[in-house]
Amino acid sequence: MKLVLILVAVVLVVNLEASWTFPPIPSIPPISIPSIPPIPRISIPSIPPISIPSIPSIPPIPPISIPSIPRIPWGKRNARQADDDAAFNAAAKDGVFSDDEIKSVFKVKDEGLADFYELYDVNGDEKITVEEYESVTTVLANAGDKEN
Repeated sequence: MKLVLILVAVVLVVNLEASWTFPPIPSIPPISIPSIPPIPRISIPSIPPISIPSIPSIPPIPPISIPSIPRIPWGKRNARQADDDAAFNAAAKDGVFSDDEIKSVFKVKDEGLADFYELYDVNGDEKITVEEYESVTTVLANAGDKEN
């Protein structure tokens, strides 16, 4: 095996030293490019300035003020709730609910008025204040949450 490798190496060296060369490449004849004449310059006449008439200044448009529009509740339930809230706020201005206010705001009939007083009159003074009403309502709401 060594002998074969040595013989191949010797043959290659002998061929290279014997000035083995590639065949000559044929020469390409030169190409002549015709010259292009220069482009003549065209003179453009000057245009006289145009006078633009001045436009009168337009005064700025003042901002339009739109009065605030109260929010309109949508739907029958929301409208009813808004009416009830307005009636409650009107009745609660003095801090004490009268019999007529209880009947109109809370929709209590004459025969249910005694039960309403029994439930909401915490201190027993025959007057239902806004604080008493809100405290009893809060207690009842929290008790209802705990039962569920």
